[in-house]
Amino acid sequence: MTRIAIVGAGVSGLASAWYLRRALPNAIIELFESSDRVGGVVQTCESPHLIECGADNFATLIPDAWQLVRDMGLESHFITPNRDFRIAQVVRSGKLYPIPNGFSLMQPTRMGPILTTPILSLRGRLRVLREAWIPARKETTDESVESFAVRRLGRECFERLVEPIVGGIFTARAETLSMQAAMPQYVKMERDYGSLIRAAFAKRLQQPDQKSAREASGARYDQFVAPKLGMSWWLNQLAAPIGDRLRLQHSVSGVARTNNGQWQLQVQTPAGQQELPSAYDALLLALPTYRAAELLRKLQPDLANNLDAIPYASSAIAVLGVRRDEIRPNAFCFGSIAPTIEHRSCLAISLSSEKYEGRCPRDTVLMRIFMGGAVRPEILEKDDDSLLQLARREVESLFGPTSKPSVEKMVRWNRAMPQYLVGHTDRVATIREQVAAYPGLELIGNGYDGVGIPQCVRGAKRAVERIVERFQVAQHG
Repeated sequence: MTRIAIVGAGVSGLASAWYLRRALPNAIIELFESSDRVGGVVQTCESPHLIECGADNFATLIPDAWQLVRDMGLESHFITPNRDFRIAQVVRSGKLYPIPNGFSLMQPTRMGPILTTPILSLRGRLRVLREAWIPARKETTDESVESFAVRRLGRECFERLVEPIVGGIFTARAETLSMQAAMPQYVKMERDYGSLIRAAFAKRLQQPDQKSAREASGARYDQFVAPKLGMSWWLNQLAAPIGDRLRLQHSVSGVARTNNGQWQLQVQTPAGQQELPSAYDALLLALPTYRAAELLRKLQPDLANNLDAIPYASSAIAVLGVRRDEIRPNAFCFGSIAPTIEHRSCLAISLSSEKYEGRCPRDTVLMRIFMGGAVRPEILEKDDDSLLQLARREVESLFGPTSKPSVEKMVRWNRAMPQYLVGHTDRVATIREQVAAYPGLELIGNGYDGVGIPQCVRGAKRAVERIVERFQVAQHG
């Protein structure tokens, strides 16, 4: 009987368990999770409103997560963002201004909004338009997001638009964030077309009916979906088929490889007892890279060192429920971001109730205020009350509400967001080579090939495909 162990019940671990059950229905698949719930850094709280403490949706442009939903037959339980206020805003001189239509992440697809935006000076706007004539970089080595954006779009556009957008998504410092790892699509655009603007015009000719990129204000909101009942609901649906082989509050403290190539785990039960080790034919570690390093250090120190070299940032999210009638009319949007040069306390503010229906009563606006990350790590030294006070001030300053919020909640995520430093893709390639020396071992999660939910699902699916292929070769060997 084939036995497979998965360590970690976040998105990657749950997706791999689901795919394994479908591909190997007769195998024994056990999933170990040290906490008392599934989901990892994805968590929905339902009191008093539907509050997402982590990711509140995922994109369908990378199709893997949405395909998993379809494979599960759950499409009807997902919703798309509301049509109203489908814009993002950026802070300039303490005020909110809409990100120009057609500016998606770092690509301008419409020139008119760029020429008229008050976010940039006239000189900054003209420099963005000159991007079409900036020569493409000849070197193929990795570079930082800052280096790429300044080279192509100019310093002002980087500081006022690209940096806060990137910081809001990756909670990372743009001067160290890898283009190859975080935004390879733009590297490819420069290589294929010589310019981001020229790439946008070429795509318009190829797909004349495609309007989403040209209408985007910071992000292409038409390509996002969310479960009606919250992200935790979906992940619990993923976990349901595992049944009693989902071992919550079971902490894996050690990994060993037997002489015949099987895997053994040291597992502590909720009562603190040590389980007798079982032998597994395959092992998937769906963990932060630093946790995987702890488990693999005795087995392969060099692999552990490479895993440890991927840093992680911490963050905090303040959740506030504020009165709708106190928000300035021109402040309604899906969210706002703050450039580092504005010296704000918060990185971004998401208006959850404006993005998706059913999150709270209509007289309330549910806001999530993001703080810390690699951009402002020092702010996390403050206690929860101080962070909530900062969040209230930020919301009042930018959006207007002055009454005491009806809901106040603090969420902290310690070492939760991997930082893709320049050279990350080369490091991951080395890690993959080292792992390949141990058949049946797979490392998955957001520390490798993408921090988003679709990338995690894709990584889990590919790992399962490799495991299944190995078993098939062994059976026919």
